[in-house]
Amino acid sequence: MDANLTDLYQQISARGQAAVENNALKLDQYLGTNHVDDRWGLTLLGHLPAHVNRNISFVLQQVKALEPDQYYYPAADRHVTIMDIVGAQPGQSFSREQFSAYQQLLQAVLADCAPAHWRFSGLMVSPGALMVKGDYSPALAQLRFKLRQAIPAAGLPLAERYPTISGHVTIARFTHRLNHPHAFLRLVQEDQALAFGNFTMSTMDLVVHDWYNHRIKMSRQIPLMG
Repeated sequence: MDANLTDLYQQISARGQAAVENNALKLDQYLGTNHVDDRWGLTLLGHLPAHVNRNISFVLQQVKALEPDQYYYPAADRHVTIMDIVGAQPGQSFSREQFSAYQQLLQAVLADCAPAHWRFSGLMVSPGALMVKGDYSPALAQLRFKLRQAIPAAGLPLAERYPTISGHVTIARFTHRLNHPHAFLRLVQEDQALAFGNFTMSTMDLVVHDWYNHRIKMSRQIPLMG
């Protein structure tokens, strides 16, 4: 795994462990409440193959048995964020013309990009979520670099929440205080090296979606052909 990615995951894990130990989790303000979630964004994302989703679901059964009150992503909603092209904001909308302009540009860029190889292994906890750690081939870093150059050069807005280097999958979000924080941390630590599977990602999806990737307004699959 790349040293920068290893450092990032270690930092996330340290903050998450401290939040659990100090009862300082960031509870989701939308899930399980009456808040209307109107945060919409434009994202390039990757889907997980069936065997990886199956392995994640198996581990989540153990977590759910321990902490049934949290929010657990359905298998269909789990994804890897390749790039938050325009980060989700309340009330944000995109016209079909805007979506089409991004789609055409991304099709041209991704046509010269090689498929990305992935390896998912280990759980980590952040102050707000439970995640699976992902490691990826250099092709993904090159793809992100090309997009960060090509999108502004084409006169299209690029408004990432932050320039991500991560390859994680969020599988649960905290909506309540943990019933068994020490047992929860022990489970995460026991599964730090658990293998969830390897695969090659040869297509990505450009989507207008909500914060949780549960509601999708527009979507187009784009192949990587480099």
